[in-house]
Amino acid sequence: MMAAMMNRIFRLSALALLTLVAACNGVAQTDGGPVASTAPGENGASSGAEIAALPPPRTGPLTPETLKGLTAAQLKAELGAPDFRRRDPPAEIWQYRVRACTLDLFLYDEGGSRVTTHFAVRGPTGAGIDERACLTEILARRTETPGS
Repeated sequence: MMAAMMNRIFRLSALALLTLVAACNGVAQTDGGPVASTAPGENGASSGAEIAALPPPRTGPLTPETLKGLTAAQLKAELGAPDFRRRDPPAEIWQYRVRACTLDLFLYDEGGSRVTTHFAVRGPTGAGIDERACLTEILARRTETPGS
């Protein structure tokens, strides 16, 4: 029980630190430190298992709360490739940016796959924004056709 409590405290501490880093939009590092990627698959940011895995169909509408528990493969299927990805063990941060907001998703290893455990939404100036409106804009961008 004590180990479970310590693990939870560690995860919450890491989440707080990662939220701070994500709020600053991270700084690209050229040597050492966590791996940052702005293109899918760059620096080994995507595993073949995630690409090959077909997520089960989702039932009901996608909401910010339903993002929690989705695997990396399910996120890609729902939202497309992230605009920015940063591995900062034990977490991986996926960031989706649109005109009105930025959505940060925090994934941790659970049962052999990365799972979304937390999300944060903010406006372009760092101010808060309606979570559903942000997700709606991200989904709209995904469904837009080039040139429309």
